[in-house]
Amino acid sequence: MRKRHAASARWLGVLPLLLALAGCLHVPAGRVTMDRMDYGQVIAESWKRQTLLNVVRLRYADAPVFLDVSSVINTYSLSGSVSAGGQVSNTQLGGDSISMGAGGAWSNTPTVTYQPLMGDRFTKSLLQPIPPAAVMQLMQGGWPTDLVLKTVLRSINGVRNDSLGVGGDPGFLEIVGLLSRLQRAGGLGNRVEARKDGSAVILMLRRESRSSGPLEDARRVGELLGLDEGINEIEVVYGFAPRSGHEVAMVTRSMLEIILNLGAGIDLPAGDAASGRVLPGLRQTGEEAAVPLVHIRSGAAAPEAAYAAVPYKGQWYWIDDTDIASKRTFTFLMILFSLAETGQVPAAPVVTVPSR
Repeated sequence: MRKRHAASARWLGVLPLLLALAGCLHVPAGRVTMDRMDYGQVIAESWKRQTLLNVVRLRYADAPVFLDVSSVINTYSLSGSVSAGGQVSNTQLGGDSISMGAGGAWSNTPTVTYQPLMGDRFTKSLLQPIPPAAVMQLMQGGWPTDLVLKTVLRSINGVRNDSLGVGGDPGFLEIVGLLSRLQRAGGLGNRVEARKDGSAVILMLRRESRSSGPLEDARRVGELLGLDEGINEIEVVYGFAPRSGHEVAMVTRSMLEIILNLGAGIDLPAGDAASGRVLPGLRQTGEEAAVPLVHIRSGAAAPEAAYAAVPYKGQWYWIDDTDIASKRTFTFLMILFSLAETGQVPAAPVVTVPSR
């Protein structure tokens, strides 16, 4: 009898341990970090591929499609079970036996919501030229002057940039180079003035310097842009030509025009250009060729390593992962897209999570 009670006591002592084990089952907090990194990486890659595909589609005169991931909801379910049993023999021939077990079930059900970007506001954001004030703010925010101006501008004070495969005026790249050096030397800035007819952006050229470099660069910029001699503050306006020697007139591109310009740098499969399936590329008869903003390669098979790669009409198109200049410009385009008006009215998400 004493042995029977001792065995029962051992069995009852194990049962609380099993119950405690089952009660410790819970969704670990580390899943938040893992999910955020994993979903964020996948969304970023899909965003790059969608943008690249739209660049290729527009080169083939095909309609672009913009699809946004508006929400990602992940629901976890975790359940546990415990079982135990025992048998105590009252004879000396039989032995005591105890059986016990614990189990758990884990599942997660992600829900991803896609939303097409369309409507009046989104279409206008694609077709409207980028405001000159935004161009100056991008430069003031630290983006390299050469990247911003070569990507966004069509012309400055009538000096033309490369556009849709056609080479621009030689003075444009010189102006961009001079302004880039001034930016790095701290000799370039801007401010916004509030006026009755709206705000105005003032470009400031710093001519005071211990080095002769910024002084000479500022003088040369003024000469190329036709500015009044010795002027330090210039008003930035939208237009083809300035109204006075105190203005800088910029003709800026729309987001759609920027995408079309990026498509001019595609290495097309043999025969596609000659067959008339695509829009004109980097060279047109009798005109100087433009320098591509982004070099997009093509081939019959997917590359082993690429910054972004997409299939289209039986071919693969990609940006090489070692082409840092193309990667930088393409990333800049994606950031400009993130600032564009989506056309959708923002609203607080309504989420229903079932109890389990």
